[in-house]
Amino acid sequence: MEFVAGLPGREAARVLGLSKGSVGRLRQGYWPDDPRKVLQAWERYKASRGVVASGWFLRKVYAGGQVRHAGHAYTATGLAARTGQLLAVSRSADGGLLAQTLDLPAERLSLTQLGAPA
Repeated sequence: MEFVAGLPGREAARVLGLSKGSVGRLRQGYWPDDPRKVLQAWERYKASRGVVASGWFLRKVYAGGQVRHAGHAYTATGLAARTGQLLAVSRSADGGLLAQTLDLPAERLSLTQLGAPA
């Protein structure tokens, strides 16, 4: 609802693929009897923008300390010693990747991308 209310009606209709009338009714608080079309439009929009429900993903550390995410290989200092372990990986504020070990005490590592896609 915040998304629909925060954009001009025409723009919200365009990005969601809904009619201007549907967007207007949503703004007024009227939900359709069958909201699947609205929810599917929202899911498509989120997917096109890379918005995910969870910001953390479990990734395995491969030989040589490589972590694969989104078709690319990443590494960090000391990961070679963690081959076979799982890490929690998330996007950092600067757009890079951040990994966190799952054992205690937890350790956070900034991942750097290796050459070509994995």
